[in-house]
Amino acid sequence: MRNASFKICVVALLLALSGCAGSVVECHGQNWYRLGLNDGQAGAQGERESYTKSCGADFDAKQYDEGYKAGARR
Repeated sequence: MRNASFKICVVALLLALSGCAGSVVECHGQNWYRLGLNDGQAGAQGERESYTKSCGADFDAKQYDEGYKAGARR
């Protein structure tokens, strides 16, 4: 029984970590233009909303949008 509980906990932990891994970003001091550029080149959509929610006032939407547009053009 103890072994099964351990396996369940490990699986739950891995699922939780994998769900967050793609959206973790350091907000303070972030180069939002560069991040937008990279997201634009990669065709990543919906990230802006995630950064807004995660970073609040630290998120510079104007810089991100400029970078995203430049990246999408490449």
